[in-house]
Amino acid sequence: MTYKCVVFDFDGTLADTEEKAFNIYNKLASKYKYSPVTMEELQHIKNLHMKEILEIVDIPFYRLPRALSEGQKLMREESSEIWAFSSDIHSFFTELKKDTDHVGILTSNIKKTVIEFLDTYNLREEIEFVMCSALMSKSKKIKKVLRKYDLDPSEMLYIGDETRDIDACHKVGVDVVAVKWGYNTPLALERCHPTYMIENLWDVIDIVKKKNTFA
Repeated sequence: MTYKCVVFDFDGTLADTEEKAFNIYNKLASKYKYSPVTMEELQHIKNLHMKEILEIVDIPFYRLPRALSEGQKLMREESSEIWAFSSDIHSFFTELKKDTDHVGILTSNIKKTVIEFLDTYNLREEIEFVMCSALMSKSKKIKKVLRKYDLDPSEMLYIGDETRDIDACHKVGVDVVAVKWGYNTPLALERCHPTYMIENLWDVIDIVKKKNTFA
């Protein structure tokens, strides 16, 4: 089967938000009296699975939704200064649309932040949908996309930068591309066995073309 739908994570995959997320986390740490993270500790955390990260970050679980929500709002305030990893991102999506039926974004960020990013890079016409999910509930939203477009899991390709992206796709049976420039390190990603790993965004088009040519 061909890849009829290609879906992207946002933070760490399309948008370079790591430094902002790091600063926001430490700002909230000061406010809510949990441990801040140093840059050295961040490099260690990037090697860990999401479950391991949640175990070492000393935010009480019941406070996590509130902390995430407040962090997203702070990120929204800086959304005009969120930049794409690829300066030619508009050309990339223009080309990708020629090889698949649907292109969208599935993110744990808030929709307004993503929309402003799309406006910055003139991508409203290229991105068919933006869907938001809770931190650990991406598999449910992936299923929703499959139902919406009446797709078999083998007809979707998801691109993300975190171990939880890979886990969500494995749970649903969707092929997943792990990018090497995001929040998790390549070592952490490899341990979760993504379908593909890439070093350049344009590699996604090569993957889609190859799949669709031999389908």
